[in-house]
Amino acid sequence: MLAESPPLVRRLIRFAALPYCYFKLVNWKECPASRYQVIKDLLYIFFVLKCYPDNYSVCRLWEIDRKQWAYYYGSLYDPYQREKLRKEVQRYEYVTLFDDKEVCEHLCRGMKGVNLPKYYGAVNPDMDYRSTIEEIVNGIGDKKIIIKPAVGRAGQGIVLAYKGDDGIKIKDGDKEYDLSEFGLKERSIIQEVIIQHDVITKVSSASVNTIRVVTFYTKSNEAIVLSVNMRYGVGDNFVDNVGAGGIHVGVDFETGMLKKLAYDKRGNRMLRHPTSDIEFEGFQIPKWDDVMKMSLAVQKSCPFYKLLGLDVALTNDGPVLIEANPNPDLVFQEQGSGPLLADERVLVEFGKYDLLINDMQKNILKD
Repeated sequence: MLAESPPLVRRLIRFAALPYCYFKLVNWKECPASRYQVIKDLLYIFFVLKCYPDNYSVCRLWEIDRKQWAYYYGSLYDPYQREKLRKEVQRYEYVTLFDDKEVCEHLCRGMKGVNLPKYYGAVNPDMDYRSTIEEIVNGIGDKKIIIKPAVGRAGQGIVLAYKGDDGIKIKDGDKEYDLSEFGLKERSIIQEVIIQHDVITKVSSASVNTIRVVTFYTKSNEAIVLSVNMRYGVGDNFVDNVGAGGIHVGVDFETGMLKKLAYDKRGNRMLRHPTSDIEFEGFQIPKWDDVMKMSLAVQKSCPFYKLLGLDVALTNDGPVLIEANPNPDLVFQEQGSGPLLADERVLVEFGKYDLLINDMQKNILKD
């Protein structure tokens, strides 16, 4: 893994990218503010709140009193956030334990109370990977396997393999073709495709829909939940990532109830799932206590890395850990579940690790 750029360099790169944020990331069909006002807002976020303003449109900040913007923490990739997190909370030398899915697989296998999908191993482009995939699929009957890059993000590069009427098929997005036509581009891991809980399937059946649970290890050696979003695939898409066309909705992590509105990556809102037409508000995620218990068990097992984004799927038998992400996207997390620092627990715990990035946040903590 290459060393990260110094904070000043990253900050300058972000500044140079402000026009991109203005022209490409603002959803102008939804934003009612004037062009001049948006420019002022983006500069305010960048210079006063010390965030790159990619959360402006995603979190629809034009609808929120500017005094409340300081409660949004922003992206973990921003220079000030990253510099503070790397000191103690997300130490750089441990990132590969989670960033590399093959390494993470073996790490999580040793965690007590954590269930994982069946793992079939890893394949490389320079091996006879088609024969390996064929052997696995032929040995599991009508089940499917998922093949995903060992180092990948946002659901990119993920394919399914399964038995078809005339041989083994690969599903890549909305395309289906024979295994003989499949070209593996990078080292990948192979897992079973779990059969998700019946209640979850009613909302979206094409994808395995995962619960993104962001956890934190405190100074007092406790694991807590910071934020939870439920993610769904749309249409025939078997991937639920927002960046790959999925949607997500905030979850009350005390009860496991979905919140009212779901969002896509552009900040468009919806009250019902666009495929099943099921209403989000009040929808109860089953086995919620088990989801929370397992998520906290993962974080407790990793006191050396104190902020994780866990992707948890739910079967009829209980929760299953799909992935543990070292750099969860907090922008989309705050889009669905609201600003992290509006929760006093989070504000206090972030303050203890010196993670607050601007004077407004520090003043809120003092008050």
